[in-house]
Amino acid sequence: MAQATIKNQLKIMANQRTIVGNQKKILHNQDRLKQLLGNQVKIIRNQQAIIKNQKKIIAATRRRGRAR
Repeated sequence: MAQATIKNQLKIMANQRTIVGNQKKILHNQDRLKQLLGNQVKIIRNQQAIIKNQKKIIAATRRRGRAR
């Protein structure tokens, strides 16, 4: 009976090590995701600026067309 208890405790310890390892991986991945999200926000801002500039170009082109 004592051997079974020791075996179970060893299994529990091995499982806990696995859980800790997985938690470390999760934390690492969360840090990477933060960086990716920051980059995506920058991309969205740049796309918004591009659209704004394209609207200005279209408006200027239309004004030139009317002036002729």
